[in-house]
Amino acid sequence: MKSIRLCIALAAAAFAGLAGAAEPIKIGFSMALTGALAGAGKGALIAMEIWRDDINKKGGLLGRQVEFVYYDDATQPAKVPPIYTKLLNVDKVDLVVSSYGTNEIVPAMPIVMRSKMVFPSLFGLAANEEFKYDRYFQIMPAGPHPKTDWSRGFFELAAQQKPKPQTVAARRPRRSARTRRPRRRWPRSAAWAFAARRARRSRATSRFSDAGPPA
Repeated sequence: MKSIRLCIALAAAAFAGLAGAAEPIKIGFSMALTGALAGAGKGALIAMEIWRDDINKKGGLLGRQVEFVYYDDATQPAKVPPIYTKLLNVDKVDLVVSSYGTNEIVPAMPIVMRSKMVFPSLFGLAANEEFKYDRYFQIMPAGPHPKTDWSRGFFELAAQQKPKPQTVAARRPRRSARTRRPRRRWPRSAAWAFAARRARRSRATSRFSDAGPPA
């Protein structure tokens, strides 16, 4: 009798294990589906859905189907932290990945870091430079010095022109009226940073403008 009970208990445990393994792997993220980066965000989502469908047709990951849980961040950094808080604490996702672009990646970093989760990111530039999070992975090959490597080739090409340019023009990112911080990290990190360094090295004149390059 005891052996029968033991067999039933073992079978029930095995069934429970199989049922748990059959639960989908939930991957959570925010995505710019509206707002300034909607075009890129929608394209990124389509690519991710193609990958998900392809993986699921082949049996999934570790024998489990892949399920996405995502919300529109409207290309607004302020919406990103509450989205990732909900993904981790309410939706209980197994993995998080980033939204599209530096401006939406950086606000998610502290939330993900507190959960000590791996964080693959999409098209960010030097987003981890200040955090130095050892579980952050960037899928874009931006070089060992991303702030300057992204635009290095353009400035090196300009330097080869004859006569050599004597001025460097770059648009300075506009600052928020409330925080006085730049609203967009990308121009500050890429063209502006490299242009300033290049100008210092070549002793060329730097012109920065909120309206764009001088005429």
